[in-house]
Amino acid sequence: MSQNPLPFVVERAINLKADPKKVFEFHLHPKNLSRVNPPGLRILSLEAPETIQEGSQLHLKVSSWGIPQRWEVVVREVKNFAGTPAKASILDEAIHGPFPLWRHSHEFWQAPGESTGLVDRVEFLPPGGPAGVLILPVIRWLLLKMFTQRHEATRRIFENS
Repeated sequence: MSQNPLPFVVERAINLKADPKKVFEFHLHPKNLSRVNPPGLRILSLEAPETIQEGSQLHLKVSSWGIPQRWEVVVREVKNFAGTPAKASILDEAIHGPFPLWRHSHEFWQAPGESTGLVDRVEFLPPGGPAGVLILPVIRWLLLKMFTQRHEATRRIFENS
C-alpha cells in the first residue's frame, strides 16, 4: 500500500502597524502580488478575478529567479474576521506548478494596538520526486527569503502611507 509523503513546511510571521482588515483586504486583490513580490520573482502574466473568493482560480506565468514557471492556483478558503482574538485567513492550493504539492495559507490576526499579525505558511513537496529532497535546503532558503521580502514590502506599503 502506497502512502502519500508528508509535506515540508515553511512559515514566516510579521507584526505590522496597520489595520488588520485593510491588510486582509489588500491580500484579496491578486494585482497586489506584483507590489510585494521580490525583484527575483517577476509576474509575467496574471489572469485572476479582481477580488478573490472561495473557488477563484488564478493563472500565473512567472519568472522565478530567471526560471520560467506556470502556476494554476485555486482559492480553497476565504474566512473573514471572527473569534477572539479576531482572525481572518486565505488558503490557496496550486493545481499546476513546479511543486507536486503546494498549499499556502495566509493568516491575519487582530493584534494589540490596532496592529496585524500576518503569517504565511506553505506546505509543499519539492519537485523532482525523492531526489528533490536534496535541494530542500535551497527551496527553504528561497521561500523564507521570498516571504521575508514580501512581508517587508507589505510593511512599507502600510506603515509609510
